Amino acid sequence: MIIVVEGISASGKTTYCRQFGEHVWLPEMPVKAERPPPDAPPEAHAAFWAAHNAARFRAAQAIEREHGYVVCDTDPLKLHYSWCMERAGFDWPDRFALAQDAARREIAAENLGFADLYLVKKIEPDVARAQKEADVTRRRGNFEQHLALQPHLLAWFEAMAEVLPGQVEFTLPEPEVLIARVQNKTPEDSPRRFDVSMFDALVAELPA
Repeated sequence: MIIVVEGISASGKTTYCRQFGEHVWLPEMPVKAERPPPDAPPEAHAAFWAAHNAARFRAAQAIEREHGYVVCDTDPLKLHYSWCMERAGFDWPDRFALAQDAARREIAAENLGFADLYLVKKIEPDVARAQKEADVTRRRGNFEQHLALQPHLLAWFEAMAEVLPGQVEFTLPEPEVLIARVQNKTPEDSPRRFDVSMFDALVAELPA
């Protein structure tokens, strides 16, 4: 079973994921040195992120095969990021129109797909700021930008909840409760994992 934990920076995603143990936690993969330069063609950015996200999805599948489930610190698909950046009015070289086409191709090839469960954390800005200040291990240089993305992040997963009923929850259950729920689940229980029609439905469900 592939579980995704989502929320803005300083919402507590990583702290929550780590409670399940390092063996089933899939953190984000650093890519700063590998990304195309900002002035590269938008197609290059879309191709890069689609390939990167597919690699992370394969890593999630490998943990799932070994341990039965994986807890992903943000969605391997991560198409929501370019959409949220555009909705919030930020300049981002990975254009959503191109990114969605690249992601769709990876889903059709079964290199990238949907998780089985999305746990989305909404956090009040003042609480997020306090948690940011208390965490001396990370700089979070784009924190205010992340705060501005939260309404759009929630809108994305609200659309996903419509398309994938029962697979999106706006809460973080206690780890032992979640583990009890995921026991004995297998990839065969996830027929929509690579369903391109679900992807098309999600894009159509997004706010105009």
